[in-house]
Amino acid sequence: MLIFEHCSYLERSPITLGMYQDPKHFKQRFHFHPGIEIIFVHQGVGRLIVEQSIHDIKPGALLFIKPYQPHFLQMDISADQKYVRSLIKYDPNYFSEYLKAFPTLYQFHHQLCNDSAGAQVLHVTQFQHLEKFLLENYERLERHPMRNRMEDYALYLISLLRYLRPLWKTDTASKPAMLESVPAVAQMMVWINENYDKEFQLEALAQAVHLSPNHISQLFRKATGKTITEFLTDRRMKQACILLKTTGRSVQEIGEKSGWPNFNYFCHIFKKRMGMTPKQYRYH
Repeated sequence: MLIFEHCSYLERSPITLGMYQDPKHFKQRFHFHPGIEIIFVHQGVGRLIVEQSIHDIKPGALLFIKPYQPHFLQMDISADQKYVRSLIKYDPNYFSEYLKAFPTLYQFHHQLCNDSAGAQVLHVTQFQHLEKFLLENYERLERHPMRNRMEDYALYLISLLRYLRPLWKTDTASKPAMLESVPAVAQMMVWINENYDKEFQLEALAQAVHLSPNHISQLFRKATGKTITEFLTDRRMKQACILLKTTGRSVQEIGEKSGWPNFNYFCHIFKKRMGMTPKQYRYH
């Protein structure tokens, strides 16, 4: 099931950050959110599914998740295997106002947010230095008075971008590993991304990748941990949310443009998944 991570954290604060190692703070789910999410992995191994890519995750991995970008982070957590991460969530529009005084960092941040071909997972080779930077700055922030928290957080983010900019050019950008070995799954994701607004037929997808319907269903679930239907709904829901927030089109037209020609069903599934009606989401 696709889960929309509610934007309440952006309503409470346009920038939030923290370090987490308690499993209850982490839920493995296919979701997206309206802000940017930066994750640094201190401990833990797993994989990230984002767009048409699957990346191996290990200590030293730095993840940059864009607004409304569906992703699924699967981490192997057990009594012997911990998952410790630093997590930063923020509203890019709010933060960009602070960045305008720093043209080079502003351009770097703009590329991270808008370059569709840009790296989203960076494996930092000497990650102990970055780890020290994150921990020391986080501890310093925790000692600051609450009344300056947003300004402090913005300055922290600016410092982090300044630290990351040279790393993004010199360290190892993750390349999709699993999908290279399962090219049919990548082809299926691309096909869904190009045809999500049309009536879905499993047979048409199977024909596009030259495999049987039963085989592609098993292959997709094995490679991603999700069903084809879940991925399709994910893509449609993402489009609906973007159109509701960025256009003045009617709810019915947005449902049609997103792949749901039946207005009542669109409203039903939107409320079921998002916890509110399309109209409520538009003005939320």
